[in-house]
Amino acid sequence: MASASPPVLDRWFPSRKPLPEPRLRLFCLPFAGGSAAIYQPWSMALPTGVELCAVQLPGRERRLMEPAMKSLPALMDVLMPALTPLMDRPFALFGYSMGARIGLEVARTLKRQGGPKPLGFIAAAAPPPSHNDREPIHTLDDPGFIAKLREYDGTPEEVLQHKELLELILPTLRADFALAWSENGKDTAPLDIPLSVYAGKGDKHVGLDTMEHWREESTADVRIRHFEGGHFFIRTHGPPVLAAVREDLTRWMTAAQG
Repeated sequence: MASASPPVLDRWFPSRKPLPEPRLRLFCLPFAGGSAAIYQPWSMALPTGVELCAVQLPGRERRLMEPAMKSLPALMDVLMPALTPLMDRPFALFGYSMGARIGLEVARTLKRQGGPKPLGFIAAAAPPPSHNDREPIHTLDDPGFIAKLREYDGTPEEVLQHKELLELILPTLRADFALAWSENGKDTAPLDIPLSVYAGKGDKHVGLDTMEHWREESTADVRIRHFEGGHFFIRTHGPPVLAAVREDLTRWMTAAQG
């Protein structure tokens, strides 16, 4: 398997604390504008033996001066070589909103390339790309884009009011939303791994009926969970989300052991 140098791994996984013999590695991908830090509270709360690998994408925190990726194929070209050295152990994927779209592409890429198979994939707060009928807000002018960001309620108001800071992060936010809207179509072949889909009951941007279409994305077991809260239920209802993650990972690890 391809190897990556420690500096490369540190850049992509800045908060990773390697375990000597991990039972499973959980790769976590953030929502638009988010960073690896959103998953840090999980590090000590996952099942025993699970190593948290929260992905830090370009254009945020210590990678702020790197241009954010707005093309999914271009992102795969640099992300996959960072992920594959850590896929020498059983692993699973978790993606939230934009991160779910990236996670799906990681799983599809592994399948196309005959790579290692994830034990499972958790997709949260995002429609499958074949049923993405949301407005492509990254194509709006700055005032329109900022107004739509307010509707998503994911960017703090003090940031939206801070002109200099906003100028710094707006290109990353636009790039992230472009990634989230990538490829409005279904892959030619569905995945063959278990999917667990997390949906917010009050999510104004992704309806519960739309989330049902994730069942078309895999020939394996697909389970859909509903959570209280809106689009960012991971923030407002974090403990139930983490409990569900623990349950899913435990089930998949148990199944893998036969």
